[in-house]
Amino acid sequence: MDGVSKLRRFWKTVNIIQNDKGYQILLDERPIKLPQKTELYVQSNLLAEKIADEWKKIGEQKEDFFSFNDLPMTQITATMIEKISPNPDIYIDALLPYVNGDLLCYFAEQPKKLVTLQQEKWTALIHWIEEKFEIKLKTTQGIMPIMQDTEVVEIFKNYLSDLNSIELTYFAITVPLLGSIILTLALKDKRITVQEAFDLAYLDEITQAEIWGQDTEQQAKLNKIKIDIQDGYNFYDYAQSE
Repeated sequence: MDGVSKLRRFWKTVNIIQNDKGYQILLDERPIKLPQKTELYVQSNLLAEKIADEWKKIGEQKEDFFSFNDLPMTQITATMIEKISPNPDIYIDALLPYVNGDLLCYFAEQPKKLVTLQQEKWTALIHWIEEKFEIKLKTTQGIMPIMQDTEVVEIFKNYLSDLNSIELTYFAITVPLLGSIILTLALKDKRITVQEAFDLAYLDEITQAEIWGQDTEQQAKLNKIKIDIQDGYNFYDYAQSE
């Protein structure tokens, strides 16, 4: 987040302890507290290690400056603990519009190169998701909105409702970045990599840059999006580990 205030490092040591609540990260023996004053606990030793590494690295020395942008695993974990876990229905409702608006269901009309690439690269994933959920998705060319069958929306709602807090946090972060529940699911199921998910989601922008040349400002935005996608996936991967 640009414009976020810089803070000063106030600790020298970072340690991890384990108790009956899980793993906790201590800064000079004081627990990390989240924005709503909740103490940070995680159930995965690997995620705890990654969070601790962030706090060890930022600023390097006491009194050095840092921002919360330097703490992606901490930020995502805080979102899960203080926002998503207490209110999962809010986030499920926010994700459901992507069933009708999934990027992969809206094929381009031009240029020809983009149309061909989308047909080649998107269609297989559409068929995969249709087989996975035993559904038939509507697709279109252009931007006119389409409405999937009510049964399709209900199937995705049930799927999202069955996710645990870690999985729902991953979806809440990744679906808006990719514009696609299908791509988010394919990445979660390891059918595609983070790089492939990014390339498929931003096929239009990548193709336009190849045709017309690269825009420096847009490329910087895309690079940031790719990092955010990687962070969301890393959180899911780390948090699912023992």
